[in-house]
Amino acid sequence: MMINIFQRKTKVKDIQLFELKTAALIAPEFPEIKEYLGKGTLKIYFSKSDILLLRKSTTGESKRNGKFNFFELSGIYLIEKKTQKKKEIKLFYQNDVLHQIQVDKPETFYKDYDLNSITKKDLTIRNIEFENPDLKTVSKILSSLNKEQLELLDLESTFEIEIDQKFYYPILDFENGNYIAVDKKGKIYRLNHDNEQDIKEIFKNVHEFLEVYKGIKSDLEIYFE
Repeated sequence: MMINIFQRKTKVKDIQLFELKTAALIAPEFPEIKEYLGKGTLKIYFSKSDILLLRKSTTGESKRNGKFNFFELSGIYLIEKKTQKKKEIKLFYQNDVLHQIQVDKPETFYKDYDLNSITKKDLTIRNIEFENPDLKTVSKILSSLNKEQLELLDLESTFEIEIDQKFYYPILDFENGNYIAVDKKGKIYRLNHDNEQDIKEIFKNVHEFLEVYKGIKSDLEIYFE
């Protein structure tokens, strides 16, 4: 089988270009989105139909109605290169920072669409009451833990990350782009934002992990070195 060595996935620079053009386009309607643009080192991950954007530092802090906001933005269009037709791209924002791009083939987003063709029409937002489906998955993986053990972990904000066709779920968030994560087999990994080796297994199971971790995150810094 012949492999095209020049094939590549959508890269951070592609998403940064799209994010920049989107923010400029919608600035009259949503100036706060442009205000938070570019804050924090960006990394991207892919699911079956989404590009997930993660940043090293905390970005948007704005609130609506006194609560942190999560909303879907409709009305953004790109020209699909194959058909030369405009196609709507659904965007999801968390605290006025782009968090998720919904697209059929996320890994080839950069070559399937003309990122310079962005237009808007009838912009609308839909506020979302956030329910986390990935929490159910993680709860099953960690079903052997008791209440006190579960309370040591940051489970409410967990999400699915796909890397090299494997799935990971953060259970501790260090709020700097680094995570402790579990896979579907219950193995524990460190996800290091700044390390060339993003993923590294550090414990065979969560019970071994909890023999070391007693609720003080700084005790785990050695695993990110």
